[in-house]
Amino acid sequence: MEYRFAAAEDVNLLVSMRLRFMNLSGTEENYAVIKENCHSYFERALSAGQCDAILAEFRGVCIGTGVIFYYDSVPSTFNPEGKNAYITSMYVEPSHRRQGVAREMLNRLIRKAGERGYGVIMLSASDMGRPLYEKSGFVSLTRNMLLDTRKTGE
Repeated sequence: MEYRFAAAEDVNLLVSMRLRFMNLSGTEENYAVIKENCHSYFERALSAGQCDAILAEFRGVCIGTGVIFYYDSVPSTFNPEGKNAYITSMYVEPSHRRQGVAREMLNRLIRKAGERGYGVIMLSASDMGRPLYEKSGFVSLTRNMLLDTRKTGE
């Protein structure tokens, strides 16, 4: 297994893996829009240093990926620097799961965030990923809330 961070020439691969992570097929209603927006996002964010993406490759084929993006917020007592990172798109092909691939990708993303000075890392855990994240030190939060104004009409 080989691991490497994605470069600009990997944008199409990152888009493909993101669509696999979301389990989207070409027949989905918003597939083309999501695909194009993912492409634009990775082109922009990689070149601006706003994200890093890790690739796991087995015999030259990408079998896993994870993305971490960075953003600043108002400093607080919890996070005096106001530097935040968010991990998303953790995906490993089913045939390579339970072999430590996700753990290695996660560890590398955490190290990369630390190297960049981002000590607060958040993520949304699936039921399948939760044990891995807990073993890595992530804790559940209960105070977060979400408002989707597209659904409320506001």
